[in-house]
Amino acid sequence: MLNGRDQWHNEGQPVMRHFREFEKKSNQESNFCIFIAPKLHRDTINTFWFSVKYEYEGQKQKITPFTITQLIEILELIKDLKYKNIPFLHSQFQELLENISNVQDISDSEHWLKAIPNTLNNFKKSFYE
Repeated sequence: MLNGRDQWHNEGQPVMRHFREFEKKSNQESNFCIFIAPKLHRDTINTFWFSVKYEYEGQKQKITPFTITQLIEILELIKDLKYKNIPFLHSQFQELLENISNVQDISDSEHWLKAIPNTLNNFKKSFYE
């Protein structure tokens, strides 16, 4: 629930470290970490950006930072799809997370943070096309 610079200090490195430990224990080919906060601090985004774009302890990570508002958007989408009897598969959610962590064509953390809402909006639209 932190949203100031203390978010980076208290949650940046620890999230990446705990996620790496989880990845090492996991038997899954691909793992994802979703970081949710009321607001995403610039320093936290820069820290996660480095692990997604380059590496943390020698390997890239798939960390997706969402605001609480963005999480609510996703949950409302799922609720709406369920109401309309439209299936929502975990593989579709995985695709969203893959798209957010695919940062090859993104030059810096600021552009990444701005790309996330666009990716989320495109994801939501894809169910109604």
